[in-house]
Amino acid sequence: MNKIIEILNKTLSYKLAKSLFAEMKDWIEIIGNMGMNLFFSLKCLFTGQLKSKLFFEHASRFGVDSLPISLLMVGLAGMIIALQIANEMVKQGAGDYVGMLVSICIVRELGPVIGGFAVISMVGSSMAAEISTMKVTQQVDAIKVLGVNPIYYLITPRVFAGIFILPFVVIIANAVGIIGGMVMSKLVTELNAENYINSVWVGLSVKDFFVSMFKGSIFGGIIALSCASIGYRTEGGAIDVGKATTSAVVWSFILMLIADYFISFLFY
Repeated sequence: MNKIIEILNKTLSYKLAKSLFAEMKDWIEIIGNMGMNLFFSLKCLFTGQLKSKLFFEHASRFGVDSLPISLLMVGLAGMIIALQIANEMVKQGAGDYVGMLVSICIVRELGPVIGGFAVISMVGSSMAAEISTMKVTQQVDAIKVLGVNPIYYLITPRVFAGIFILPFVVIIANAVGIIGGMVMSKLVTELNAENYINSVWVGLSVKDFFVSMFKGSIFGGIIALSCASIGYRTEGGAIDVGKATTSAVVWSFILMLIADYFISFLFY
């Protein structure tokens, strides 16, 4: 019997199943850690223990640090969409709908999603690396010795800073994306700017702006929570810091897109 088990242990199927089980266990642990950290963050907020200084410090990182790259990426996205569709729509006599189509694409999807990607690359990765470095160098243990809850100090301010600030980043990025589409439409097809703007106002509604800001708020919380939680559970050394940072970025991307699907399904 032992010999049969030993042979089975060497098979590719067993190795794949073992690897899959280990990955699933790791996923469950990460989701569980995120859930617990979110619970403690909400507890910190409702008990009035959220430090305003830390909140505004991380809000500045989410807003100011990520704004330039967010504006650049969303602006280019608007220009690319207009470059692809403006000429063909004008040929078909639908030039008055170019602004509508570009603005709907930007406000409903590309603005929040691309803005979220920019925040992950600029803020989320550095956040995960910072917290994981503190964990492996025992700085988190020093915080505990001082009688400070590390969740309240390291994770909570980041989560609520992301929830509060990212919607404003998204709104500004949306405006830049729409303007980028207008500029490109003018360059490609000589489309009148007034017609473009009128088309934008006809195509968009208050609901679109609300959903866009709501997505930004949810995405900001997801990015901060996932990156901080994965960084906080890091153990080992420098190699593990790099792995944690990579894992945090991947998880942020995946969870953000899953949330985007459910929000879009709910509202549209």
